[in-house]
Amino acid sequence: MHEVFAALARNAAHRPDAPAFRDEAQALDWRALAARVSGLTHALADAPPVIGIAVPGGVDFVVADLAVTLSGRRLVPVPFFFSPEQQAHVLADADVGAIIGAPRAASFGLPVIAPNAPDPARGLRDYGGGATRVIYTSGSSGRPKGVVLGDRQLSASVLALADVVEATAGDKHLSVLPLAQLLEQTCGVFLPILAGAETVFSAGATFALLGGPVAPFMAALARENPTTTLVAPSLLARWLDAIDEGGSAPPASLRFVAVGGAVTPPSVLARAQAQAIPVCEGYGLSECCAVVAMNAPGDAMAGTVGRILDPLDVKIIDGEITVAGPTVMQGYLNGAPAPERWHTGDNGHFHDGRLVVEGRRDALIVTGAGRNISPEWVESRVTADRRIKGAALCHGPDDRLILVVAPTAPVTPADIGALLSDLPAYARAEAVVFADTGHDGLFFPAGTPNRAVAADVARTGARLSLVDDDEACLT
Repeated sequence: MHEVFAALARNAAHRPDAPAFRDEAQALDWRALAARVSGLTHALADAPPVIGIAVPGGVDFVVADLAVTLSGRRLVPVPFFFSPEQQAHVLADADVGAIIGAPRAASFGLPVIAPNAPDPARGLRDYGGGATRVIYTSGSSGRPKGVVLGDRQLSASVLALADVVEATAGDKHLSVLPLAQLLEQTCGVFLPILAGAETVFSAGATFALLGGPVAPFMAALARENPTTTLVAPSLLARWLDAIDEGGSAPPASLRFVAVGGAVTPPSVLARAQAQAIPVCEGYGLSECCAVVAMNAPGDAMAGTVGRILDPLDVKIIDGEITVAGPTVMQGYLNGAPAPERWHTGDNGHFHDGRLVVEGRRDALIVTGAGRNISPEWVESRVTADRRIKGAALCHGPDDRLILVVAPTAPVTPADIGALLSDLPAYARAEAVVFADTGHDGLFFPAGTPNRAVAADVARTGARLSLVDDDEACLT
């Protein structure tokens, strides 16, 4: 992180009045940002060693993140989209001693530090290193796990991504992903600081990502004319739907739109390319500092997640993607240190020097006939349809494949069958269970299904047949 703080000091000295970070409530140039970070850093002098950030996002989160890091303390973002039970677990598990946040943070029962401490006019101190952050992932069980990352991991990841994104001071980043997620911390905060670029936050765009109306996201695009942004596949699909329905065209200013967090259906990628949206798929996980591979502007290959980041050594072992190198986490909080080579739990292979992700190993379905089916392969056919928010392929105890589908508009079993028609017979679901889009816990924020919840829906919901008796005999 030395590079980030050196860049912040350089921007404040040489481009003090240039725009740095802006949200709906406030805007900071580089001089003001450095002053805010300096003020909060000094205010943390007597603070506990572990600080939580309960700011939902925006400028205050940036100031809090930088100040806690500069103070050498452990930073723990508390995701606003976690349940109260998950948030309580995060605070207890990480031994958080104080919270930076709005007055509502007092409900956590910990001392609250305001994110806008006055600047003591001493200037930014030099970064002494040693700061860590704990990024909590909800996981399939819903009980968050803390991933511990330090200077080695963050610096290696930021510098590698800087080579891919090629950000410059002329860029403007529209921040959409929640800042509690490491990928947005990297691409929406650290990379713009390195480049001296501007970042604009839009709460409405973030809530569009989480299932809210897509209009605020599109309005932010039209208003800001950003050059870069990060989206999830579900938001990309809804954006394309809105364009098809007469919404405004993508701004010509866009040069890099990263998409990840879940499988992006090929048809959605094709639609994005037809609209001249410069989509670049990537792949990563918090345990490897958010990004392992990324398609680059001008060097993107559909069907892959791009080339491996330069400092990493990725090998496919028994079909599984494994990662070694400086971005692999220190370990899980309160757990053993991470091994030198991290086994991701994802199946994959290489194609023409690029990584192809096949799906989660623990989600692989093995039928009674010995067929191996990656659920993501099947689900991507269905979620490509604009009427469907999400889908989950489940393996019933009777060895039948049941597809749980959450539609946003009327969809029939015949429609689902047509979407699966290009799959081999053994991979086609035999029945569909329609679920409410708001079904509690059915989907994670990125749009990926919670398979434990989906299995319960498949077991208890009303099954509607997708095959006739003759076709069922062929599976």
